[in-house]
Amino acid sequence: MPMTASSFSDTMLYGEHVRISVAASQGGRRYMEDRVHIECVRLPSGAVDYLYFAVYDGHGGSEASDYVRKHLLKNIQSQYGFDGSDEQMLDAIKKGFVETHLAMWKVVDDWPLTSSGYTSTAGTTASCTFIRRGKIFTGHVGDSAVILGEMNNDEVRASSLTVDHKPDNSLEVQRINSAGGMVMKKSGVTRVVWTRPIRGHVGPVRRST
Repeated sequence: MPMTASSFSDTMLYGEHVRISVAASQGGRRYMEDRVHIECVRLPSGAVDYLYFAVYDGHGGSEASDYVRKHLLKNIQSQYGFDGSDEQMLDAIKKGFVETHLAMWKVVDDWPLTSSGYTSTAGTTASCTFIRRGKIFTGHVGDSAVILGEMNNDEVRASSLTVDHKPDNSLEVQRINSAGGMVMKKSGVTRVVWTRPIRGHVGPVRRST
């Protein structure tokens, strides 16, 4: 799971003058499975410590995206080094993702069964961004991209801060193969098929994405 930190200009006042907009489209689904999470955390002095923005693109139900929205930030905050150096904070983000993933496995059996009576197949992407100390810290799993827009005269220049985890990406194919899976085309769509259990995980891999 990639984590990155990108710097703002040292002269920029960050965190105090921010406008935030959120838009979501349910499409043709009967219910919304996606979630967003926005937090502004301040120091005792009243100054902004950090801003947190996250998108969770759920599928197969909203249980996974609901769970991650409730627990991911808390699990990142609780890691040693979250208030430390840039490198320590990036490590805390990674460990928070892993802790959330493993904890979610323990509650999947409590989620509603599928229409066929099988264990829930709900899953979610997770892409989060912290703005702290004049820098942007990101962590993500899945294909919900984090895009940075920068003003250049009267135009906005967009650049991606993340690389989507998709099975048509060569590095992702290599990771999937080494983890016991394979990539196949089904009805013209690239899919992941697991051929053996992943060490350290319990239950079908399809439960959690």
